[in-house]
Amino acid sequence: MLNVKPIRLQNQSVRLNYEPIDLELCIRYDALFHVLQAISRSLGMRAATALGVSIIADALDYVAAPLFSMPLIGDIPDAIVTAILFSITRSKRSTLVNAVEFIPIIGDFVPTYTLSTLLWIYGESKKRRGIVRL
Repeated sequence: MLNVKPIRLQNQSVRLNYEPIDLELCIRYDALFHVLQAISRSLGMRAATALGVSIIADALDYVAAPLFSMPLIGDIPDAIVTAILFSITRSKRSTLVNAVEFIPIIGDFVPTYTLSTLLWIYGESKKRRGIVRL
């Protein structure tokens, strides 16, 4: 935090002098600010990566439906793709939607990953524009 000390000067009123106590703390806040700016700029890259992974996973799910429809064999790739998408998006809502993939028939023919990624992109872009849902 910042140290605020009132200083009384000769024949002048009280002024507040804002002096940082710790220069290292200021550098950390500045670094954090730059990291947050980089993250906001990289939303497009994260969105493109997540969408690419989603489209490929849904295409493989559709093409290899007979193989991936088997209970244990199909659940392993679904869990891996869900974990990859969560690591990219960090969205619990998308992960919950991706859980539909674990439902035997519905998850194999509905492009769940792509839909959840598009919902995440829409939600993030709304957040970035400052629109808040009530």
